[in-house]
Amino acid sequence: MSLSSNSIIHFTNSSDALKGILQNGFKVHICQENIILGGELIEINVPMVSFCDIPLSKIKEHIIKYGEYGVGFTKEWAEKNGLNPVLYVEKNSLLSHSLLASIARSIGDGCWTLEEKQDVDIIRYIKNYKADLVRKSGTTPDYRFSDEREWRYVPSNTDECVYLFGSKSSISDDKWTSALTVLENMSLKFEPNDIKYIFIKNDREISDFISFLRQNKGGEYSLYDIERLTTRIITSEQIFTDV
Repeated sequence: MSLSSNSIIHFTNSSDALKGILQNGFKVHICQENIILGGELIEINVPMVSFCDIPLSKIKEHIIKYGEYGVGFTKEWAEKNGLNPVLYVEKNSLLSHSLLASIARSIGDGCWTLEEKQDVDIIRYIKNYKADLVRKSGTTPDYRFSDEREWRYVPSNTDECVYLFGSKSSISDDKWTSALTVLENMSLKFEPNDIKYIFIKNDREISDFISFLRQNKGGEYSLYDIERLTTRIITSEQIFTDV
């Protein structure tokens, strides 16, 4: 059995969030990433959309942590839109020390040229191999992030995305507002043929989601596309009981 999937999946924790994605595409949000390199903490706020590359037979723990609703796409869609797998780095590896030195030379006032951004762009795709997972529900110590097999969509350096290092409280309101303004009209789009799965919580929600697709996407998608999407619905309940 392959260790990776032929699809990538984004999970969320509410039906409204999933409907918003199906209706409008993915909004790009800023996520604070805390990365330990060479024993030092690097805090960077990355505009991104995250996905996982996990086979359905091994997806249960991911659903528990990130939500029972989601949408899965073909790897071809991911490649076409410039997504990339995350690079998992051990905190004190030789590579982590090299990355720390490179980043330390580049961090300045945040007013970087395109060339300077390209030099350290890899930082937007880095996560520690193992570190504490902090969620609203609590902290999981020494969580192995590499098990998530994360893929990321991160806007191109040619877009006017601001590189924001440090905690949110340490960043000026002007810089934070500027970063959010750039992302306001940015989204990650897809076509119906790109969708492999639509995950909902249980069977009781199936008719509601079918009605949603027909009412909200009927003017945009063909009848064939709508009917095809209804066959892509799978419930998290099924995964926990049958897979």
